[in-house]
Order: sequence, then structure tokens, then C-alpha cells
Amino acid sequence: MTVVKQVNPDAEDRPGVQAMRLRELHRVLVTAHAAPDIAYADFIDTGRRILGMEIGLISRIADNRFHVLAISGGEATGIRPGDIFPLSDTYCAEVIASASSVTLNRVGLDRVMCLHPVYRRFGLESYIAAPVWVKERIYGTLAFMDARPRPEGFGSGEVEFLEMMATALGRVVERDLAERDRLLAEKRLDTAARLFGTAFDQAPIGMALVAPDGRFLKVNRALCRICGYDETELLAIDFQQITDPDHLQSDLALLQAVLRGERADYRIEKRYIRKDGRRVWVELSVSLVRDDDGAPLYFVSQIQDIDNKKALLAELERRQTEVEQANHRLERLAATDPLTGLANRRAFMAQFESALDRHAATGRSLCLLLIDIDHFKAFNDRFGHPAGDTALSRVAAAMTGSLGENGIVARHGGEEFAVLLPEAGYALAERLRCDIARLRDLPAPVTISIGLGPCPPGSGRDDIARAELIALADRALYAAKAAGRNRVVTARR
Repeated sequence: MTVVKQVNPDAEDRPGVQAMRLRELHRVLVTAHAAPDIAYADFIDTGRRILGMEIGLISRIADNRFHVLAISGGEATGIRPGDIFPLSDTYCAEVIASASSVTLNRVGLDRVMCLHPVYRRFGLESYIAAPVWVKERIYGTLAFMDARPRPEGFGSGEVEFLEMMATALGRVVERDLAERDRLLAEKRLDTAARLFGTAFDQAPIGMALVAPDGRFLKVNRALCRICGYDETELLAIDFQQITDPDHLQSDLALLQAVLRGERADYRIEKRYIRKDGRRVWVELSVSLVRDDDGAPLYFVSQIQDIDNKKALLAELERRQTEVEQANHRLERLAATDPLTGLANRRAFMAQFESALDRHAATGRSLCLLLIDIDHFKAFNDRFGHPAGDTALSRVAAAMTGSLGENGIVARHGGEEFAVLLPEAGYALAERLRCDIARLRDLPAPVTISIGLGPCPPGSGRDDIARAELIALADRALYAAKAAGRNRVVTARR
């Protein structure tokens, strides 16, 4: 069906007329209508008066059906609000199809349009309508019609005025729908609150209903106690404002995953910031309530105060750390000679076995030095035990400094020391002997005798035992003393 659109660009487009139209449109927009029906009536009565049309009508288009929302001046047609017609049986079909304004005049003279159901039933000769857009979709139409033809058709100013009215009406409809959605959400919220109101209010743990944007919709007394706010204060803020910044992003990420449908709920431990500024640990469990269409309504949050539990766990961890540190200290004490700070005999023997295993695995050289401070008993008797202890400490420090990372040094007992070297150690032993002989700040010079027990490269684990190597080094030490002390002697196998 071809629709003839008749627009007279000069009809009634005088500046004074345009100003009057704008004033009327402004009045309709700023009037605080008590209800949508009253606003609709104001729109169509104003349009009828300004456009000089008999009938004004607002429709809602859904599922190819034409729903009458409001009508004025159409008593003779018998059309009432709430009536529904097939969209194809209305002049409005062309408005929807073209998504633009449509004007008709002298329909009866058009051989096609005169057969239209509207004309045949109501005899409407002139018609002007524009789509009403709501949220970027056509919601319906604003239309004016008359059984009388217009002598000069519709002017461009009249079409522009109608389109402005339709735009304004779309905003009113959008506000009305938003208000209806809000009221519906409140009704659903009230229904949900009644279902578990007592349990919610009296729950020993914190409970909250939270909007998808984070605003608190309802809170119980337990949550107020946890956060230190009263109910009115909490309902004026969102959960983001009382969440520790260190935990906010992880909380929001889980919340968004629930909104996207990637998970049904989530649980997280986080800190709230109380009104007094103190941080309090809580365990938060969150699930989402959706409407029948799957749209998010609100979150149900359960908040358990775990601050005491966290404090107890922290105290337990602190004590556990203290116990571990004490055990480490005891282990070090058990393996360390208290006077010299060197490994004691027990620790040295354990390291000795490990060194023999490495020697057998790698085939590298290994040697044991047994060291004795020459004439130490006479030194002690002459200068006293404190001086003797000082000498032992100085000798131990000198050996550690001289050998560096090259060996394992231990106090073997009394004035005797033991050193494990990972290679043939005669040169190191000789350097060590010279370093000790050069010690100063002691009551008298101190020298050492060294017995070197070699473990040649290539010998297997079964070829030599710890006791045998100790015996070799001991014989070499005895030989060094017999040869006059202050020397290094290597044992012969």
C-alpha cells in the first residue's frame, strides 16, 4: 500500500504560531502531572487544539498489535483506552514501517487509501502521526486525525511540532516505565523481606540486601554492630565505601562474575572499615536474586564477624614462628661450640659423613686436618683459663678467616680442632699454621701442629671409612708433635 504524504511547507509556519507551539510544548513538559493518564490527556488535548484536529490518540505497539493507551475526541468512533487492533488495520502501520512521521490528507480521494479499514470504518480524511521512541526503540505513536480534510494539508512546522511532542512524550513514557519498574522492584523487595523478615532481623550474623550497584537496600542489627553504623547510615552508602581498599578489587571481580552468570555465588574473607576507622575481618557469602526474566534484583549477603578468629590465628602463627625460631636456635646451639662459635664435634661428624659421600660420588680429593694448639696446658697454667679461652677463640677466628669458604672448621675437643678440605690441603694447612703463628694481642705467642689425613681422588666409599681417615690424621698430628711441633705432617697410607 502506497501512502500519500502531503506536507505544505508554508502552512501556519508564521513566527508567532511557532512561538505559541513552543510555549504550549514547554507547558506540557514542566507540568507536574499526578499520573501518566493525566499527562497523556494533556499531550493529546494540546496537540488537538494546536493542530486543529478532532481526535488525538497515543498507542503502544507490541507484537504487531495496536494498543490504545489514551484517546480524546473520539467518542463517535467508539474507541476506548485499552482497545487492541491488528497493526495492519491502522494508519499507524506506515509510521512503524518507515520509523518516521506520516501525514495523510483527503484519503477518500486516493483509490488505494479509500479502501483502508480505518477509512472504511471511521471515514478519517486527515491524519498526522509520529513514532514515540523509548530507549532507542519505537514504543508507540502519537497521532491526530479528523473526518474533515484539511484545505491546505499539513505544514512543515506542524510536522516538526508533532515530532517534538512525540520526543517529549517518549521521555514521559520512559520516566513512567522507570517509576513502574522501581515500584515493582520495591514490591518484590517487600515480598521477599516478609518471607524471611524475622530470620533476617534476628540473625546472629550480619545480613544485607544489596543492589547490583552496591547500595545497601536492607541491613540487620548484627551488621550494624559489626560495622559500627546505625541502619540509616548504612542505607545511605554502598558496600564499596566500607570495604578495605586492599580487598575491594577482588570482591568486585567476584561480584561481576556472579552478575555475568559465570558463578552462582561466592565467599571471601575481607576487612570492613568500621565507622570508628578500625578494620574488622569478616567472612562474606554472597548470592544473587534475579527476576523471572533473569534480570538482577539484589544480592543477599551474609557477613560473619571473624575478627577474633583471625586474631587467634595470627597469635597462633606468631607463637608457631617463635617456636620454630627457638627450635632453630636450639639446633644451632646443639651443633655449635659456645666458646668459639665453630661447629661442635657432633655436627662435624655429621658433615664428615656427607663429605665422604660426595667424595665417593665425584671422585675429587678430600683431606682431614687435625690441629692441636702447642703447649696449651702450659699456656693455661701460666696465664689462666680466661686467657686460654681467649686464645681458643682467636685461633678459631683465625682459622675461619684463613680458610674462608674452602673448608669445614670445628672444635674437636679441648684445644684440638678439625678441618675438612675438599682438595689436597697441604698448602692451605701450611698457610693456616703461619697465620696462627702471627697472632698478636695474646699474652704469649701461640703455634699449632697439624696432622693431615688425605683421601686420594678416585677412592670409593668402601675404600675408606671415617674412623680410618681420623686415625691417619691423628698419627700425622702425633708425628708433627714428635718432630718439634709448629709444623704440618701428612700421613702416609
